[in-house]
Amino acid sequence: MPAQFGLARKALAILAGSMVLLAACAAPNKLLVLEWSGYEDPDFWTDFQTANPDSAVTFEIGSSDADVLGKMEAGSQADVFHFYTGWQQLIVDAGVAKEIDTSKLTNWDKVPDSFKELGQVDGKQYFVPWDWGFTSILYNTDEVAGVDSWDVLFDPAYAGHISMWDDGPAAVTVSSYIHGWDETAITDAQLAQAEQEWKDQKDLNFHYWTDEYADLCPDVESGDIWIAYAWQGCYADRLYAEQAVAYANPVEGRNSWVGMYGINADTANYDLALEFLDMKLATLTCGNLPTLFYYGCVNQEVMDAIDDPVLVEAFGIDDPSILESTNFTPPVTDAQREAWTEMWANVKAD
Repeated sequence: MPAQFGLARKALAILAGSMVLLAACAAPNKLLVLEWSGYEDPDFWTDFQTANPDSAVTFEIGSSDADVLGKMEAGSQADVFHFYTGWQQLIVDAGVAKEIDTSKLTNWDKVPDSFKELGQVDGKQYFVPWDWGFTSILYNTDEVAGVDSWDVLFDPAYAGHISMWDDGPAAVTVSSYIHGWDETAITDAQLAQAEQEWKDQKDLNFHYWTDEYADLCPDVESGDIWIAYAWQGCYADRLYAEQAVAYANPVEGRNSWVGMYGINADTANYDLALEFLDMKLATLTCGNLPTLFYYGCVNQEVMDAIDDPVLVEAFGIDDPSILESTNFTPPVTDAQREAWTEMWANVKAD
């Protein structure tokens, strides 16, 4: 067979396969979800599964917010996608998100307005919030008397026992807290200062962690890490293990992140995607989030019903002042994120 005919047949086969994939994604009882690893577990969409036993849900896994946005811009056929605060404007500007019809969400009234507003861009509801948590300093109370500021990450007294998350924007956030900078308007001079300070801090680290449960918690458990930039999931994990740990309330405030779900602007399954998000907010699915993953859920009825002492402590449920003084991750531009990521690459390369 001449080569050109072989190539033509391959091209037709690829095209046919693509048409089959598109047809599958557009089928009325099938959903493709662009998700983070772990959340594909049926425990985190169990209400939808129960209500829609004939619907097939499949998952594509993203590795970061940038990866999720990149996949969507590249034409992912995902009907629903999951990302975190700070990226709302970028995603809307990219044209990949469809406005949410909240009148069709039966569980929407269980979500506090403060969370709803985080999913709005230009006054329109583009995203449904779902999971949330704190970022603060997790520390070993056998080795550290107390922590009252983010600057403990730079304290040479704990050299070799500190761990920072491997993330440039997070590093800039910490620097902005310590110096009182406006995180949304970091100047070139401030960024240069932060870069040098993080370079100086580098030798204090036991390591930069990338996965909370895979390479942070085990080293907290072993005693190698005494002080860490951490989410409250690892804190709850260590409390359950009865390890001597605490979670700081820095004078600058904790940070908080919120997970959002968007619907693909090009989906053919808009109503089913809306139902999927509505069921995410339902009691059983939302309740599995704090009990199984130690992350908060935006369904306030679920959070109000928590009585497990470890989860009460991890979420500061008995102390509303914690959330009142918490800094929610603000939206920033693509250029800012690129600059901060480049800064962090310079830190690690130094």
